[in-house]
Amino acid sequence: MKYFGTDGIRSTFDSGFLTDKFAFALGKAVGKFIEIKNLKPKKILLAKDTRPSGEILLNAFYSGLSECKIGGISAGIIPTPALALCVSKKNFAMGVMVTASHNPVHDNGFKFFNSNGNKLQNSDEEIIEGLIEIKNGFLSNNTFLETTNSAKDLYFNHLVKNFPKGILKGKKIVADLANGATKETTPRILSDMGAKVVSINTGNGKINEFVGSEYPSVLSDEVKLHSADFGIAHDGDGDRVIFCDSEGRIIKGDKILGLLAIHEKKQGRLPSNSIVATIHSNSGLQHSLKKYGITLHSSSVGDRFVAQKLKEIDTTLGGESSGHIIANNIAPSGDGLLTALLISRVLYESAGSLFELAEQISLWPCKEGSFFVKEKIPLDSCYSLKKGLEDANRILNKDGRILLRYSGTEPKIRLFVEAIESTVVEEIFTEIAKIIEDEL
Repeated sequence: MKYFGTDGIRSTFDSGFLTDKFAFALGKAVGKFIEIKNLKPKKILLAKDTRPSGEILLNAFYSGLSECKIGGISAGIIPTPALALCVSKKNFAMGVMVTASHNPVHDNGFKFFNSNGNKLQNSDEEIIEGLIEIKNGFLSNNTFLETTNSAKDLYFNHLVKNFPKGILKGKKIVADLANGATKETTPRILSDMGAKVVSINTGNGKINEFVGSEYPSVLSDEVKLHSADFGIAHDGDGDRVIFCDSEGRIIKGDKILGLLAIHEKKQGRLPSNSIVATIHSNSGLQHSLKKYGITLHSSSVGDRFVAQKLKEIDTTLGGESSGHIIANNIAPSGDGLLTALLISRVLYESAGSLFELAEQISLWPCKEGSFFVKEKIPLDSCYSLKKGLEDANRILNKDGRILLRYSGTEPKIRLFVEAIESTVVEEIFTEIAKIIEDEL
């Protein structure tokens, strides 16, 4: 598809297709989609993160939507999972979040949710994209029914009721809010759970700019400075989280998912003793979980594929190595704050420290990185890259793997190399990276 990627629509604002004209055309397309699908009621919930371009895109989108006589209600600045939850609990045909997630401030985009709070299927995205007609003029209509407090309160009340009161009493937590959409909700809920919260990057700087989940060293330094029990770092729209322990050690997303799985099984809260992770997750996660009688099912990269797989195998816990974790028995979408509360409950119900619990998962040596590309040419058409991968796979045999894929949201290609021996990982990564930089 031309506009839709791995997770909705995302691009650089006002440089290329992502303009107010596009947002207007997209709003009309979504309005037509609601009519074609005969979705009821004919209203959607909208929200945004803290990017300056968000208001422009939100208003233009709503103007296009209203052309089709579809109602739009704005929840203002709230995290993406709060929007998804509110859509699933209230009477909306869809939810639309204006965000570029963990991308830099100059990017923006749209995430779409159905009435159950789940990401749209590929087939629905194809229909919407086929209805987009970009024209020169549009009439701006800035009228919204503001429901910011009700959406935030619904999110707050729902999360709080799912956990024991005071599970964070006596704990000090550093929360890096990435100057993003979690700046109000995360401190409020953690405090209500009993924690002393040290909030950083609460909105004085630019969203995601050298802060948040993409820059965990900032969190690590602050945890050590404040002698906190642990720290969390969100991305811009709050659907993922990165953790560090009391000594500032970053806990990888696969370890967080793994320790949650082990604990939930012990507590009898893991249906069929199964979880879902993507093909990008470390092989060590699967090998470690086998020791505890837990089966790992793989999905394609992307939280919506994780969510689909969870439904297929009828279990409740899954996620990505990026720290994007879904607990669909509590909320319909990935939620960084919910993940932080799940980890808090693990610490409340068990004797070990975060570091000790994470050490139950032994990850294989791996290395990953992203490289900018001029264009996303088919990888099979690049002979030198194809040969390099074949040679590397012969070296690895069955003791490792290579994943190479284009980003669905940025002009990048992502390389992941994993093996039992760290020297082999470094050698292969260096060789493939050189080919990428020379050829792409």
